Amino acid sequence: MKIHNSDVPVPAGHPELFNPGKAIMSYYSRKIPVKADCAIEKTLNVITGKWKPAILSELLRREARLRDFEQGLPEATKRTLTRQLGELIDSGLVQKEDFDEYPRKTVYSLTPLGRKLAPVFTEMTRFGQLL
Repeated sequence: MKIHNSDVPVPAGHPELFNPGKAIMSYYSRKIPVKADCAIEKTLNVITGKWKPAILSELLRREARLRDFEQGLPEATKRTLTRQLGELIDSGLVQKEDFDEYPRKTVYSLTPLGRKLAPVFTEMTRFGQLL
């Protein structure tokens, strides 16, 4: 099936997702903006996602490579993990370090801001055990 440029609308505000001749990646955008004055909502917006809590929990324990997440979360697709890691990097919680060696090695770790989530996750664990 050939996709013509006129057949595929370019998402408003996201022209980087448009590739002529290729399908457009889906892009989630909030219908209701995050309240800038609500710290809890901002925090939940950053750490909420299908696999983000599991990714952050693992990174609170140790540095990890993508394959570590794939092995620990076999239900998660590589694409989803990569996307959610990218969102965590964009939010400043996770950093990605590429090593110039063969085979290629990429390691993910928490930034100082990301490490500040440790007590939050500890309290969430305690609360979850009460349920």
